[in-house]
Amino acid sequence: MKKVLSIVCLLALTVCCLFTLVSCGGPNSDPDKALEALKENGVTWAGKDETIIPGALRFLGVKNINCVVTGTGEIEEEYAHITIIYFDSADDADEYWDEVEDYAEEKKDDKAEDSEWVCEKSGKMIYYGTKNAVKAAN
Repeated sequence: MKKVLSIVCLLALTVCCLFTLVSCGGPNSDPDKALEALKENGVTWAGKDETIIPGALRFLGVKNINCVVTGTGEIEEEYAHITIIYFDSADDADEYWDEVEDYAEEKKDDKAEDSEWVCEKSGKMIYYGTKNAVKAAN
């Protein structure tokens, strides 16, 4: 009986840890839900673009972009900015990671100096911006 109880407790702990890992991290993998979350969390300007920003990035050599969600504003009186690039596949995100990472560093503005700046890849999306905006887009 003790062995069964130990196994059940271990399985329950494993499931809890998995839920914690999945709930943390980057923005929502669905662009519409990420946009909605940004607006709900106080980012005053947020939008989804399927033509202009993807077109500009294609001009710079980054292809196979599905859409881009971006937002700028204040969260709890702190500057917040995020750009999420949704690619057609995870392989496309892997292929263009270096170019987007360099581009993100160029776009880091002076207001972001006081905030923690992140640039990461998750599945078929690459996102960069302030940590508070990344959390708000989840």
